[in-house]
Amino acid sequence: MSLAGCIVNVIFAVIFAPLLDGLERKIKAKLQTRQGPPLVQTWLDLIKLFRRPSTTPSESVGWLFRLGPPIALASILTAFFFVPAILPDSMRFWGDIIAFLYLMTLGTVAVTLGGFSSGNPYAQIGSHREISLFMAEEFSLAFIIAALAVSAKSFTLSNLFPLPFKASSLIGALLFVVLVYVAGARVPFDVAEAEPEIVEGPLIEYSGRQLALLKLSIYTKRLLLFTVFLNFFLRGTSAIRATYYVIGLIVLSVIYSTIEASCGRFRTKDAVRFLKRFSILGALCWLLAVMGW
Repeated sequence: MSLAGCIVNVIFAVIFAPLLDGLERKIKAKLQTRQGPPLVQTWLDLIKLFRRPSTTPSESVGWLFRLGPPIALASILTAFFFVPAILPDSMRFWGDIIAFLYLMTLGTVAVTLGGFSSGNPYAQIGSHREISLFMAEEFSLAFIIAALAVSAKSFTLSNLFPLPFKASSLIGALLFVVLVYVAGARVPFDVAEAEPEIVEGPLIEYSGRQLALLKLSIYTKRLLLFTVFLNFFLRGTSAIRATYYVIGLIVLSVIYSTIEASCGRFRTKDAVRFLKRFSILGALCWLLAVMGW
């Protein structure tokens, strides 16, 4: 492991994630026959927010409300230390899959607790929705990761990269790429934010630097999930791997933004029902891995 390489990966994620969101906004605009914003518009929005002060609602639990954004971003960036990104460096130890999942969970929990503590009823409704979706989503993720770990015969995340050529690992990767879409809070699974209904839900009371941190945590989480999926298949030397990695990020963004542009939002119960049924596929994939397939 190279600590310098891990830090470079984190810096790359912070810089590139908003650019990837800008690309997706541009693609969705083109598909809807609009001109759309420039590719750097997401970065311009973040810079504007970072320049503005944050406010804390008078009815909120102040310390909990303020802790949500930095914890959400810090947990996602820490998770990047366990996954090779633009460089093939990562932290490795037995059981780091569990640490990685805990960090992913911590980011969502921080956002929902911040929403609950804001005192705003719309934020609390959004947080309730986030928790409902999160529980169903994590159940599916647990089965998929367990299947991949059993298939690779290791609880070290880096040993899953690349995946062994088995039915269970290939099915697990296919299920994971669907879950990446869901976990990215994309349409039709963005029921927690739902701007036309509850005005961004858990984020409604956040402003200035705190809102910028939350937005950046969402963009970097999407990039992190993309990175995990691409690592299942990436091979080659550092330069070739980095090239394929960036191309893969762009291709996934194009595919996902195209799907988003053609979807309408689910109701909360429909999104949860989908994930409950999806978890059955994850359980079957785990059974295949246990049987050695």
